[in-house]
Amino acid sequence: MNLQSKQLVLGIDGGGSTTRAALAVVAETFEFHVAGRGTAGASNFNSSVWEVATEQVQLAIQRAFESAGTEPHRVAAVCLGMSGAGRTAEQQAWMRWAKESGVAEQASVVTDAETVLAAGTPEGRGVALIAGTGSLAFGTNAAGQVARAGGWGYLLGDEGSGYQITLAALRGIARAVDGRGPDTRLQPAFLEALDLNDPRALIGWLYHTERERSEIAGLSHLVFEAAEQGDALARTILQQAIFELRDLVQSVVSQLSFSSSDYALALTGGVLLHQRDFRVSLLERLREQELQPTTIECVDDASLGAVRLAIKGLQAE
Repeated sequence: MNLQSKQLVLGIDGGGSTTRAALAVVAETFEFHVAGRGTAGASNFNSSVWEVATEQVQLAIQRAFESAGTEPHRVAAVCLGMSGAGRTAEQQAWMRWAKESGVAEQASVVTDAETVLAAGTPEGRGVALIAGTGSLAFGTNAAGQVARAGGWGYLLGDEGSGYQITLAALRGIARAVDGRGPDTRLQPAFLEALDLNDPRALIGWLYHTERERSEIAGLSHLVFEAAEQGDALARTILQQAIFELRDLVQSVVSQLSFSSSDYALALTGGVLLHQRDFRVSLLERLREQELQPTTIECVDDASLGAVRLAIKGLQAE
């Protein structure tokens, strides 16, 4: 395949668990088709070291070129939609990396929520809700105003995320062991999954210095399974997570003055994409609050939104 640099753009979706890159060929009309895709590990450098984050982005880009059947080379534009890049310092760091790496002639850095919005809503207007390793709601209206709720990180926030769901389960297990809370199916489920014999061994597992947040969040599926089996604690944890995510959406809708049924909703993150009943329950809670969106889109690859934003940058030249 003969791909010229001026025909190519890269869209990067850098998350707390996975990094995705999409290599797209852009026509003169600015329509595009994806020529290659690549995936790698987490690239949120607020939860991993900078060198590892940049290595994962570079690896995803390399794999995207490989899947297109061509060697990596400089493209016309790249948009990096990065988890944890909601502040100027992080955005500047990624811009410096893009310049020093020579990945593209033109570069832009946005949050991962902005790429979800671009991928999952008409003309990039509406609300994006992320619930994966972390959580965040972000939106923009027709006037170009932007708003966000959440995104405070795993110590201050991430309500409704896989990470916080798992932590709530572990706290429930600790209370049950102490006799401060009810027995729960979560205890044997977590011990079996982690190959542990003593619930107090969960302390060493959780506080291990190399334990990744994504690994902790990945255990949230045990809570969903326990809830399906009728465990009261698991059901309570998930109900609370739904309320937290509803409140994130409600906050952004209010800040942007969207009227009832007057906004598009884009959903992404493992918790929302892979747990259908949980997602349906969230939409029901929104409906009860008269916050039913006009359209709902599940976004499983926000790198396509990053491609669209990269192309917008070319159009603006």
